[in-house]
Order: sequence, then structure tokens, then C-alpha cells
Amino acid sequence: MKVLKQEEIDEFQSFVYKGGVKGALQGTALALPAAWLLNNKSQYYRKLPLQIKALSVMMVVVPVAVTQAERQTFIYMEEQWKKRPGYIDPHANDVEVKPVSTLDWIEGHKWSLVGAGWVGSMGAAFGIIARNPYQTGAQKIVQARIWAQGLTIGIIMAAAGLTAFRGKDSIEVHTHEKFGSGDHSWRQQIPELAREDHMRKVPLQKETVTTSS
Repeated sequence: MKVLKQEEIDEFQSFVYKGGVKGALQGTALALPAAWLLNNKSQYYRKLPLQIKALSVMMVVVPVAVTQAERQTFIYMEEQWKKRPGYIDPHANDVEVKPVSTLDWIEGHKWSLVGAGWVGSMGAAFGIIARNPYQTGAQKIVQARIWAQGLTIGIIMAAAGLTAFRGKDSIEVHTHEKFGSGDHSWRQQIPELAREDHMRKVPLQKETVTTSS
């Protein structure tokens, strides 16, 4: 296993932080106008405490930031993999790019869809429950949160069912598209890893000989 250098760790963290900041800005750009619109159009929203309003904004900003940070993690890992010795681009000889199917797109963005579904269900549930004149603002928030949690669990179960339905075929297709049908680049990486391991052991052997003498 390759030992990461401090520079590589710092580069990875910087990459992820930038993705998180980008996602936070995107979430803020979406949540603040929505909060302003609700504050002007809905008397129920205006009556909510400031803490609840701030929480409603954070419920949009945080999932978007986390999703973008996770996406940047995968992008960084893929870029580092392409830099490894012996990497073969599976699309180097492709004449025509195969279009991505709907199921492939859903599976690749399932966590983004889960987060968007939670935010959307929260807003839709609150919009419906807010019409009830017999509940207080706090009761409506709790009811909307319960409905949003239930719908989100349903979305997660649907995503898990999709993954199980595709099963082995999905894994084989993904592996073929990512590494190619005849990619044996790992064979070229074994000598490189052996040399790195040998270079780490040489100083230890010298220290052992010096200590014994």
C-alpha cells in the first residue's frame, strides 16, 4: 500500500474543502432567496422564530456542501488514479461515446437525489401543512419534518432497491467502462510497489547492521 506524503494529504484536503465551500455557496444562493420569498409571501413563515428560519436555511446549505465535497473527493481520486504508472485510458480508442442511461445517471447521483428529495419533500410538506389553521407554527414544523423523513426513507429504499436490482451486471458494466475490458495495468504497478517497499526497508537494514556492530 502506498504511503501518502504530507503534500498529497494537504492537496486532497484542499480539493475537498474547495468543493465544500463551492457547495455551501450554491446552497446559500438557493436557500436565502427562498427564505426571503417565504418571509414576504407566507404569514406562517414570518411568525417563526429566527432560530427556526436559520435552521431552514442550514437544512439546504449543509446537504449541498457535503454533496459537493463528496463529489470532489471522487474527482480527486480518479485524477490520481489516472496519474499512476501503467494507467490505460479505456476511452482512448473509442470512436463514439456511449450515452449514459437514465439508470446509470440515477445510480451515480443517488445521494444528491436523496438530499434534493429531502429538501423538496420538506418544502412541499410544509406548504401543505401550513394551510391548517388549527396548528401552531412549531407544530407545523414538526409535522413537515416527520413527513420529510418518511419520504426520504422511501427514496433511500428505492435507491437501495435499484442498486440490488442491477446487481452484478451493474458492477461489471461500471468496471468495463472505467478500466476497460482488457486492462491489466495492475501488473505493471506491482514492480513499482515492490521497489517502493524495498527503498523503505533499505534504511532499516542499515540501521540494524550499524547497531549490531
